[in-house]
Amino acid sequence: MIGLRYPLLLLLAVPLVGWAWRAAYRWGIPASRPSGALARLTAHWLPPLAALILGLAAAGPEWRRPIRGAAPVVDFAVVLDGSSSMRILDRPEENRWTAARRLLAQFVRRRPDDRFALVLFSAHPVTLSPLTADHARLLGTLAHLDLESRDDGTAIGSALMTAVRRLEDSPARSRVILLITDGVQNRGRVTPGEAAEEARRSGIRIHTVAIGSTGESLVPLEGGGFARLRVEVDHAALAEVARATGGESFSAEDPGGLARSLAAVDRLERTLLPVDPPTEGRPLARWCLGLAALLIAPLAGDLAFKRGRPRPAWMEAP
Repeated sequence: MIGLRYPLLLLLAVPLVGWAWRAAYRWGIPASRPSGALARLTAHWLPPLAALILGLAAAGPEWRRPIRGAAPVVDFAVVLDGSSSMRILDRPEENRWTAARRLLAQFVRRRPDDRFALVLFSAHPVTLSPLTADHARLLGTLAHLDLESRDDGTAIGSALMTAVRRLEDSPARSRVILLITDGVQNRGRVTPGEAAEEARRSGIRIHTVAIGSTGESLVPLEGGGFARLRVEVDHAALAEVARATGGESFSAEDPGGLARSLAAVDRLERTLLPVDPPTEGRPLARWCLGLAALLIAPLAGDLAFKRGRPRPAWMEAP
């Protein structure tokens, strides 16, 4: 289809066409008024038509065709727990932190037409990536992300509120927060319930995934060996957060359970709402300019032929 990049500039054609219509020049030989039908038609219509096409060229006409990936169906804000308990080994070969990043990367790859924001939290939330359709950059951030020395803790409510702020101005048809945590809130001034209520008012769903189970687990130490760490997972609070916003709550005791939970979220967020197809435009202004040049060429040639000759008497008459 054809569209205009700068439609308001089409208004420039109005004075151009008016001036061309009222111009004193008329098509024909200098000594007499044009008598043939073709001469009269070209005298009246070629200048205004050329002016109209020049105005159209200024408006930036373009041929638009559908493309993929420019208008997301779903905007996600991924809220990832970065507390020390994510070092726990639920399987000998992979801790929770590595499993979560690996499976999140797979989740992103399965949804090439959506945008993602990434919020990491422990005692405080940090936005590592605003909403972006640049999946390669987001996946690179996930791949190089590491658990650094920071204030430890689990500020779930503050992290959720940060994600709400990342999504509240999104124009996407569906907006979703995906929370992955293995603990219970013990830091932050905002409660998960307060953040869920803010998300509900903004029309944002929250899906929660609780990793691990309450009890003692092994955590690898930097110098070698293991330590036992007791972790509590507040499944009831996470389920209430999801329920309040129309989302779902999942429980994953190991990486296999986390993979199944993310697959379930992937199925839930396959929206069937109609979406305006994204397009890209191919400029057509040069074709308009070429057509205008073809229309102006005979007029320019006639003017050049008449140059220096006296104006005909019929043009001097009042």
